[in-house]
Parts: sequence; structure tokens; C-alpha cells
Amino acid sequence: MIMKQLIFLWTVAFAWAAGASVSLADNSVQFLIDHTPANGVLVLKNQVYKGDLVIKKPITIKGTQGTVIQGSGTGNVITIKAPYVRVENIAIKHGSLSMNSQEEYAGVKVTANHVVLKNLRITDCYHGVYLKNTHHNEVSHVTITGRGRNIVASQGNGIQLIHASHTRLVGNVIKKVRDGIAFDYSDYNKAEQNQISETRYGLHYMYSNDNAFLGNHFLNNNGGAAIMVSKRLQLRNNNFSFHDGSQAFGVLLKSAEEVSISDNHFYQNLRGIYIDDSVGNEIAKNEFLHNRVGVELWSSATHQTFTQNSFFKNTVPVMTVGGSVTNQWSKDGKGNHWGGEFPLLDANQDGIGDSPVQYTSALYKLIQENELTYLFLHSPAISIYEKMNQLFHQQSLMFEDEYPLIYQEKRLPLGMIGLALGMLFIGYVWMRRRRKI
Repeated sequence: MIMKQLIFLWTVAFAWAAGASVSLADNSVQFLIDHTPANGVLVLKNQVYKGDLVIKKPITIKGTQGTVIQGSGTGNVITIKAPYVRVENIAIKHGSLSMNSQEEYAGVKVTANHVVLKNLRITDCYHGVYLKNTHHNEVSHVTITGRGRNIVASQGNGIQLIHASHTRLVGNVIKKVRDGIAFDYSDYNKAEQNQISETRYGLHYMYSNDNAFLGNHFLNNNGGAAIMVSKRLQLRNNNFSFHDGSQAFGVLLKSAEEVSISDNHFYQNLRGIYIDDSVGNEIAKNEFLHNRVGVELWSSATHQTFTQNSFFKNTVPVMTVGGSVTNQWSKDGKGNHWGGEFPLLDANQDGIGDSPVQYTSALYKLIQENELTYLFLHSPAISIYEKMNQLFHQQSLMFEDEYPLIYQEKRLPLGMIGLALGMLFIGYVWMRRRRKI
């Protein structure tokens, strides 16, 4: 072992003396990792290192500006098998893209607990980060870029979790991969302030319970968040915008139960929220603005509760396909804001409309026959279709909100109004005096 170390040091010294620029990648970064003591720190230089690394003990690996670990294209660029490993400030690229192997390769594959990945840039890998059978890990401020949203079948996900719990995903930027973040059988995780764009599904949940997704931004994906066969999830303060393909949505609930969707913004989506075969979810205090369909409910979506949401300038605020009388459009005497399309009176000034809001439509018939109908919701033909069905009483009730909320614009406090009037009066007096002079 001592002889190997001497040979390595002699090689570096000889090359330096000869005036050559030596990359440690030409030798073995794996050697440096193996000879870093447990709980030690390895600082890499501004150069390209050869990858396919395996870390089997708790260490910290730090890059500097320009540090790159490049894989061989035949496996994982970095595999972490030991707990309490930390990797940060490194560009990682050129992992295997093979789909014929039993193993799914990644830029960083983690099979240990208490691992921290921070400030990484991952490109040209099948999966970006792959966490399997792990707990209490953190992935933060990692940028993962795939090969394009049109190459879905031949690439993996930005971050993949399988049987992973108590993971924190914070401030990551993911784009042009298959699914941005994918959860399979992974509970008690939290994702915050991530940005996901140009994917199939920005977020994909399968058989994963008790997770929280807070303050994330979804932009221009085929679908924002697809939540399937999962329970007790929390989606709060997220933004879902510009999901406008032929089958697009901001959020999909499919076989989902007890999901809380609150304080989110849905802007210019084909469908803001699409609910099918799901029970007992609560949608509260969200804003639906300029979507073609604000909320779409199929008959198998039962016992959903909608309260204190705001629906403004959507082509269709709510579409109920198949009919369901078990969904509630208010809670504790508070319904939803329905915008100027549904003018309301509030004689007693309690903030609740004096009469219920009802919305009827026949569009669900066209939707059932052909999903391409969504693409023509702005067409004048759709308005004519609705008018004709209204004339012949062939429309069906989409929703009834018994306690609609009165939209109140924010007003200046009385003190501010008085100050403004006072300033105007002083200005008026000053102008009068100037004219007299």
C-alpha cells in the first residue's frame, strides 16, 4: 500500500516538473476517496475527474469552481453506499443511458442514510439522483437537465425515490427529463421551493403517503403534479402554470384520499385540477385564473370539499362529468369566490352572497365523446352549443355553492385616505397662491 502511494506521488511530481498540466482524473479519484479517512474532507480541484466512483465510508467531497466528475457512460457516475456522506459543488455528467440493464443508472445513486447532496449540476444521465431504501437524506440546490421533453421513453427522472422516507428536497431546478420528481412507496418526505419545467409530469406520486410539497413552481409540463394511489398528502403554496397540452392538468388526483390542496395558484392550464376515482380530499384557498377548465370532476370523485377558492376568468369554472351529488362547495358556511361572471348581492354585508351560485352546462357530453373538445373551448361554436342546450333545457348542474363569497377588493385604511385627501388639499391651496403671485 505504501509503495502505491509513493508511485502516485512520484507520478504527479514528475509531470509537474516536466511542465505538464496533470488532471488527477488521469490517475484515480477513487484512490483519493479510499485514502481519505472516515469523516474526513476531500477537496477536488478545478478540473475534470474520471467517474464511476463508489463511496463506502462517511466523508465529505467538495468541489471548487469548475470541478467536473465525468462518468464512463457505462454505469452510475457516483454511487454512495455509506451513511453520513456529503457531496457538494460538483458538475456530474455522462452516466449510462442504457435501458437494457437490470439496474437503473443515475448521476448519483444513494443506498444509504443521512446523505447530503448540495449544489450539484447533473447532465447526460438516465436518472439525475436515485434514492432507494434510504432515510433522512437531503438533496438541495441541485440542477438536473435531461435531453428534452420529447424524449420521454428513453430517459429517466430528475429525482427518483423508491422506499425512501424523511427526505428533504429543497431548491432544486429540474427540466427536460421524464418526470421531475417521482415517488414510489416513499412516505414522510418534504419538497420545498423546487422549480420543475418541460417534463411529462413535474411531480409523480405512486403509493406514497404523508408527504408535503410546499412552495414549488411547475411550468410548461405535460402535467404539473400527478398524485396516484396515495393518501394524506399536503400541497400548499405551489404554482402550476402553462400546462396546456391536449390532456394537460395542473394537479391530477387519481385514487387519492385525504389530500389537502391549499393556497396554490393555477394559471393558464388546460385543467387546473382534475379529479377521478378519489375520495375525501379538501381543496381550499386556491386561485384559479385563466384556465380553460378550473376544476374537472368525474363521477368517481366523491366527497371532495371546496372552500374559499377563487375562480376568475376561467373559460369553464367547473366541469362535472358523469354527475356527483356528494361533493361539497362550502365548509363551515364559507363557499368560494366566483368572480364577475356570477354577480351577487350582499344586503347584510356579511361577505356571503344572499343567494346560492349555480352553474349549468352541457359541455360534459362533448368531453365524454371526444377529449379534443378541450382544444376548442375558446371557439364561438362552443358558446353556440351551450346556448342551444340552455334553450332546450338540456344542461346539467355542475355545482351549487350555497354560501358564495363576495369578492372584496383591498381598500386603503381610513388614515391613508385622510392623508391623501389632506395632501390634495394642500396642493390645491399652494397652486391657488402661486396663481395670485
